[in-house]
Amino acid sequence: MASRPYLITMTTNHVGPRLIIAARILLAAATVFIIYEATIKRPVNLSVSEGDKILHSTAFFTLALLSDFSFPARGYGFQKIALLVSYGILIELLQSILPWRSADVSDLLADCLGLVVYAGFIPLFKHLPLLRQRWQP
Repeated sequence: MASRPYLITMTTNHVGPRLIIAARILLAAATVFIIYEATIKRPVNLSVSEGDKILHSTAFFTLALLSDFSFPARGYGFQKIALLVSYGILIELLQSILPWRSADVSDLLADCLGLVVYAGFIPLFKHLPLLRQRWQP
């Protein structure tokens, strides 16, 4: 069987290649789904006060987790956060040109909150059996 050098870097921090591939597939699916929801006329709507902000924070928490597991060798830091914030800005720019949507700075702030909350959960995740392999040396 031929050697696959990309698998060597994919197993950094004891995250197996299957988990990385699954995380990358889910990350791609999540980004497509979020763009879809952000641009359609009738997106998901929580029937609670500030439901839209909850959805934004949850979506970006999920994107942070998936991006962190998709590329474990890079850690969760500036590069991943900057890319995800840029994605949030792209969504707001798209919404600003759609006549049935509107851009909102508070949506971008909710996106950023999701990224910060994920960072805050990392110490807890390090102790969960299903997730802790991501941070083991």
